[in-house]
Amino acid sequence: MTTYAWPGWKVSSFEMRVVPNTRVFNSPFNPASAQVVDLLGELWQVMIELPPRTSPVDGAAREAFFDRLRGPVNRISLWNLRFPAPQGTLRDGATASVVNGSLAAVTVVNASLAVVTVVYGTPVLVNALAQFASTATISHIAGRTVRAGDMLGINSQLVRVMADATADGAGRMTIEFLPRMRAAAAAQTVITWDRPTATFMLRADGVPTTWRPGLHDAASLDLIETF
Repeated sequence: MTTYAWPGWKVSSFEMRVVPNTRVFNSPFNPASAQVVDLLGELWQVMIELPPRTSPVDGAAREAFFDRLRGPVNRISLWNLRFPAPQGTLRDGATASVVNGSLAAVTVVNASLAVVTVVYGTPVLVNALAQFASTATISHIAGRTVRAGDMLGINSQLVRVMADATADGAGRMTIEFLPRMRAAAAAQTVITWDRPTATFMLRADGVPTTWRPGLHDAASLDLIETF
């Protein structure tokens, strides 16, 4: 099994949603009454529509990529193509100035005498997260924000923020997210904000690709997360 990066093709439609893992039991006596069991283990599902292409090079590249997947055997590493970065202001840390006791700027170097850039405020987990956690406190720069729908990577897991949050004066913000944590995460784990990815496989045994004289038809991908 091999994981391939998404080629970066432009799409005509894109859907990424969390699929819950639930079971519904309806009463035979009262159809309006139902009990729902949450079995945890929700997954990402992705639907992609690629537009038609006139270039034979592009069409052949698509066919090769789809065949290379061998149906659900190999995998695709993919981010949210609609929101590759947060709509909020959560980003990498800011550059810090180092000064001496007289407040004069000091140049910091490493053992090889190369100048070192000092960065503070990189978004990290404040506390360890337990398996199945759906909230986390992040340490960042005061005033930085996330918006509902922002995509983040926590401990190599792709999650979506459920509500707006703002870092307080101490640089801390609490976020709610889904899917829930599948494994525990240590304190000080760095949060990925730039194109956080998940791994997907095809639901079908391939992607049909049709050629007509002068045109390669649109192609549709139905993907489910695997881990």
